[in-house]
Amino acid sequence: MKAWLLDAGNTRLKAVCWSGGADLGAVTTVEYAQLQVWARQLNATDPIVISSVASPQRVQELRKVLPAHAHWVRTPALGLGIRCAYADHRKWGVDRWLALSAAFAQHGSACGVISIGTAMTFDLCDAQGQHEGGWIAPGPQALLEALGPRTALPAPADLQQGLQNLAIDTEPALLSGAMQCALGAMERAQVQAGDTPIFLTGGGQPYLQPLLPPHLTMIARPHLVLAGLRLVATSLEERGRTG
Repeated sequence: MKAWLLDAGNTRLKAVCWSGGADLGAVTTVEYAQLQVWARQLNATDPIVISSVASPQRVQELRKVLPAHAHWVRTPALGLGIRCAYADHRKWGVDRWLALSAAFAQHGSACGVISIGTAMTFDLCDAQGQHEGGWIAPGPQALLEALGPRTALPAPADLQQGLQNLAIDTEPALLSGAMQCALGAMERAQVQAGDTPIFLTGGGQPYLQPLLPPHLTMIARPHLVLAGLRLVATSLEERGRTG
């Protein structure tokens, strides 16, 4: 099968044209300013599976360019082997459900997922796929951006500049502080998970993974949300075949 897998955030869209194989394939990052040009390659026959944590304005932009048959994924009470712990499953972010579902499918037992983006999230499930809950915190970039309007501090540093534990200038000190907050939250997640393995994903994963201390052995999986969308696409195809 061939299907488009789309992970829509507030700043950009991640897209994969999945050919049905074991690998996702190449991931394309699309800025919203490029959306109309990029969407010209879509047609009326290719399945499209999309998850979105974007603002209503961004969703409106997407709906204008995507074919009408695009399948917008929503978080179910029970789906892909994961049973939501929330009293109202619709309040559990679809990206969190997809990432945990993909990790559970890959690991086959109890696992946790930390996703680092605008928000930093943690979710945990047991060996039967029962979601045990999680938390949401600001990601490193969001922490940097939050300081600017409220202080006389300079413009935030770029995450790609790396980490200086004890910085000797203001900009790298801001960066170090944001990274230290994220690493501290990851340590707390490991305490909460105990011996359960934790998968690390999201746009901030490449920056934080190399900074993990030796006792934090998290499993890098850069595109767990897209891997979860692949599970949804497979499920939809199987459902279509069986009528």
